[in-house]
Parts: sequence; structure tokens; C-alpha cells
Amino acid sequence: MCRWFAYISPTEPCLLEDILITPNHSLVKQVHDHYLPGLIAHHPSDLTHDVLLQARNSVYNIDGLGVAWYTSANADFERGDSGLSGDGSLKEGLRPACYKTIVPPINDINFRSICANTETRVCFAHIRAASATPIVHVNNHPFIFGRHIFMHNGVVSDFNCIRRAVCGQMCDAAHDGILGSTDSEHIAALYMTNLTKHGDKSSWELEYSIEEMAQALHKAVETIINMQIEILGSKRTPNSLNLCVTDGIKLVAYRFRNHVSQEPPSLYYSEKAGVALNRKYEDHPDGKHVQNDASRISRSRFGEHLIVASEPSTHHADDWILIGKNQVLLAEPRSKVLVRDVPYDSAWNAVDPTVK
Repeated sequence: MCRWFAYISPTEPCLLEDILITPNHSLVKQVHDHYLPGLIAHHPSDLTHDVLLQARNSVYNIDGLGVAWYTSANADFERGDSGLSGDGSLKEGLRPACYKTIVPPINDINFRSICANTETRVCFAHIRAASATPIVHVNNHPFIFGRHIFMHNGVVSDFNCIRRAVCGQMCDAAHDGILGSTDSEHIAALYMTNLTKHGDKSSWELEYSIEEMAQALHKAVETIINMQIEILGSKRTPNSLNLCVTDGIKLVAYRFRNHVSQEPPSLYYSEKAGVALNRKYEDHPDGKHVQNDASRISRSRFGEHLIVASEPSTHHADDWILIGKNQVLLAEPRSKVLVRDVPYDSAWNAVDPTVK
């Protein structure tokens, strides 16, 4: 299991340092600290190993870091455009850049330098707790396919037993785009296969509707479960699939576990917390008010934004909403965030043999 953080805004840039390093409960602190409001009533110091496992969240996430952010730099030089349309929204010139390392983020001076000097309107970041695959750069999330970014927290159960069958459901382009060995990157390839309708790499540069993105993600989950039913039968065990995808404009996030009673890993969203994670505004990134500083911008001027994260970055629980079990979140510019139940078949329920 892992921890991840996603930020997206059509108009409001963030500094990577402000969202990933500085906050009270930033992603880099989630390597070993945890805060799960709405799932477990606790103060962070009260957490125990057993409690975290009950919530499908790893105690330690020390097996690597990845961060991907969208930038118009290449388009600026290639075509002289800024990557923004006249209304300030993203357009096709924006593309993802990525940094990955197997060094814990708190000790990575390269990561800290990048974060201190990089701003973006869209960022995906992930710290990894490896599950049976090598701790190498290519196995770190996020995974990039053209203009699309994907990341996952959880596990595809018995993945080695179904891997060959899963690969048989992918188009050639998506399969060739897999660089590592994780179950997560294979789900990403299934997603791209579904999204592009088995298209080639040129289709990775196209824009798809929010519903097409949600349907492609659901079909990827459905494929995984159908392969498990077909190959493993009654011996199959539940999956934990907290998934997130973006094209730099829209975002879809999935919180899923196919078990009748067990919770998936934690997942929250916020349309408020961004202002407390931006030093330009009246609050420091750690949530403390700045006194006598006329250079700060009023909180009321902070633009439309969305954060989706494994855990809240601040201890302001009222700013965060827990996404329910087996729900999907859909977000696109200038539209209300939509959270709805995923299509679910009771035949998908699997048994955890460790639970008596």
C-alpha cells in the first residue's frame, strides 16, 4: 500500500514545496505518520500498527517517491505558446514532467530543490510501499502515457497468477508503454487501452470526456476481477484499488475494494485546503496565520481547485471529505465535483482468508 496526493486547478498554480513538503501533514511526512479523519477517531500520536492495517493503510511508505507535474515549457519553445488558452484553461501544449527516486523524500535534496522551484496547476505525487515487486525507479508511480498520468494505492491480489491474461487484454501500444513490473502500471495500460479504444500512441495525445475516462477506469477494474474469477475461482482474494487518472485538464479518482465489509485504503478530497497550502495567501502552508504581512493575498481570491489524497495534508478535518467505499470522483473545470457509486456486481465479492 502507498500514499498519494493529486492537485488540479484550471487557473491557480501551486508551488510543489507548499503542497508536498511544508504542510502539517504533507505527503513526505506520511512516510511514517498518519491521519485518517472519518475512518478512525484519533489523534495522530494514538495510531497503532493494528489500527492502520484495519484501514488498509501501510504503516511505513519508504520504498520510493514519484512526482509528475504539467508544464508548457516544451510547447513554449516549440511553438511559442504558453500552454494556456485565452480563458486561462489548460490546452494541448501542457505536458507532464516527472521525477522518480528510491530515496525516501525527506532525505532527497534533488526532490527538495525541484519542489522549491517548480510551480504547476496539476500535480500527482506518490510515496510507495512495495508489494512483491522490485524497488527500482521504473516501478514508482505516477505512470505516464502521453499526456495522461496514472497512480494507484493498493494491490491486485494474486497478480502473478493473472498477469499474462491481463496483458492479453491490452492493445500493443499500451503494453509496450509498460516499463516496470507492478500491478499498478498494468492497470494503467488497461485503462489506456480502454480509453483509446485500442488506439496507437498518437491516441495518447487526444482529449477524452470525463465520462469516457470514468468508463475506461471501471472497465480496467472489471477486467482485473473477471480474470481473477476465471483463473482463480473461489480461491481469489479481495483487491484494494484506489486509482487516480488525469489528462492535465480533468481528473477521475476511484476508491474500491471488492469485499462485503472491509474498507479500501483511505481517500479524501478537498476544494478548500489549497488556500492553506499556498504561501501567496493569508495562511502559511502549515495553516498558521501570517501577521502584519501586507503582501499576502486575501483567501477569498483563491481560485477553483481540487485536491484528492490518501490522507489530508492539514489537520483541518472540516476541509476534507472522505470518499466512500466503492465510489468514483469526477472533476473537470468549471463544473461541480461529482462523487457517485461505481457499478458493482455482488459476484465480485471475494473472501479474505486472514479474517475469521
